[in-house]
Amino acid sequence: MSFNVAATYQAEPGKEAEVEGYLLAMIGPTRAEPGCESYRILRSRDDNRVFLLIESYQSEDDFEFHKNSPHFDQNIRNGVWTALESRSVIFGEEIGV
Repeated sequence: MSFNVAATYQAEPGKEAEVEGYLLAMIGPTRAEPGCESYRILRSRDDNRVFLLIESYQSEDDFEFHKNSPHFDQNIRNGVWTALESRSVIFGEEIGV
């Protein structure tokens, strides 16, 4: 069964483009990681400061590999997270499949 993550990020006012740039830089390297099944980023149509990441990995270990990657450090820890007003993360199991 897949390990799933959904993260909501709200950029600080005026930092929307910065957050978007960091998130776009994550797509290629993350999708190339072993165990990454899906990595999607949505931007809210109602509030352009809100981004939703929907991620699926083959295992929790694969997600841990992702969190410890150089591109995560560069673009998330030292990038996105420094430009956020708020963030929330849920880990869950897909239902109805």
